[in-house]
Amino acid sequence: MSEAIFRGISGRLHRFSVHRPHEQFTGAPAVYCFARPGPAGRGWTPLFLSRTGNLSKRLAGHEQWPEAQLLGATHILIHQHDERDAREYVEADLAQALKPAMNGPFFDAELVEAAEDTGVRLIWAA
Repeated sequence: MSEAIFRGISGRLHRFSVHRPHEQFTGAPAVYCFARPGPAGRGWTPLFLSRTGNLSKRLAGHEQWPEAQLLGATHILIHQHDERDAREYVEADLAQALKPAMNGPFFDAELVEAAEDTGVRLIWAA
């Protein structure tokens, strides 16, 4: 089993184990990531990042996996953590730093605040 290490927006490093999607996953709580190999086959590019209280149940037939595969996902990266607050922190820390494509748009809080101060309205259209 190999590993991947990502630096969060806080500067902290978070270590993930690398797994094939067909593996049997435990019912442990974790932060997980659908990923594809990075540029030139070095490292990993996160496509979707989330957390769960039961990895086995959550990954069984995950609704985002087919889309992740279309974007090149080949592996699931796992960061096991028992404490819910710690999982929430890791997810938020990495989501801000890595901006996974499937996790939606990320707005810079300062830009949003400045836009609101000037009366500019940000509108999301799908």
